[in-house]
Order: sequence, then C-alpha cells, then structure tokens
Amino acid sequence: MWWESMTLLQQILFVLASSATAIMIIFLIMMLLGFETDEFDGGDVPDLTGDSINDDPLTGIAGLKVLTLRGILVLVSIGGWTAYLLVETLLPWLAILIGVIVGVVAAYLQALAFRATLRLESEGNLDYKNAIGLHGTVYMRVPKSKTGKGKVTVNIQDRLIEIDAITEEESDILPKTSVIVSGLEDPTTIIVKTK
Repeated sequence: MWWESMTLLQQILFVLASSATAIMIIFLIMMLLGFETDEFDGGDVPDLTGDSINDDPLTGIAGLKVLTLRGILVLVSIGGWTAYLLVETLLPWLAILIGVIVGVVAAYLQALAFRATLRLESEGNLDYKNAIGLHGTVYMRVPKSKTGKGKVTVNIQDRLIEIDAITEEESDILPKTSVIVSGLEDPTTIIVKTK
C-alpha cells in the first residue's frame, strides 16, 4: 500500500498538509455560504508588542496581518505539500527548508490578498468636509447674505450630488454660475462663493 511505502517524514508532511488543506477548504465553504470566518480567524494572534516605539505588532509586517489562523494554515498547507513533493529528490532538511520558505511566501501573499480585499470595503457615507475647495455649479438660486438656501451640484467622492447651499455674498448667485465651496454651515449645508 502507498502509505507503508512512504518514509515517516513523508507521512508526517502528508498528514500536516492534508489536514491544513481540509481546514482551509472548510473555511472557504463557510465564507462562500456567508458565515463570518473572522471569528474563527481570531483576527490576529494576540499582539505581542516588542517595543513602544514601533506600533506594528510582532505578528504583522508593515501593518500587514501575516500571523493569523488563515496565515498559519496557508503556511502549513503550501509549505507541507512543497516539502512532501521535494523530500524524495532532495535532502530532508533542504526539502523542509524550501517548504518553510515557500509557505512563508504563500502566507505573505495571502495576507496581501486579504488586505487588498478589505480596501474594497467602504462606508459609502458622504462627508461634506471633502467638498471644501471644490468647484460646483448652482442648480437653484442661492439667496444673498445667508437669507435662504439654494442648491449646488458638486462632485464629491466620485459622486455628482446636489447639496443645500448658502452664500455670504451681497448678491444672489444665479443658476448655472460656477462657484467654489468655501466652508460648511452645518453637516448638510455648504457655503459657496463665486469664482
């Protein structure tokens, strides 16, 4: 039988690699079904801070979370399979060393992929503070000296939106006039002035 034909090292590597791969497949299926796998990941291994100057934990590299349950599973799985395949043709210590290096690279790439995925998330909330200094066009007349509100269209956070606007100028700002957002009156009303 094939199991008896393997050396003890090959058997250990096979068990480690196949177990880690099976657990990764279970996590993948749970993620596809909508289960929150972050609870299983534990987020990070507890932060082991080496010093008070560097705010990155020892479990991460430049803000990248490498030492997580997923990272360890990737390291054991990819590194284990690599060492298992190489142990017949190379010296055992060299096959294990190459397996560990390949596993660490795979865990790092997995962490990069998850960070890139998390960057795709956004709240979608508009922050009108981002409109200050931007150019817009008056849609509805903006009454002079803060005597009323008008409407201005402005491109904020890659969205063209219509915002309530007031002005401190001594004359009304008429529709289709180009304006600059100079400040905020309140969280949903901007202050504009003509160019």
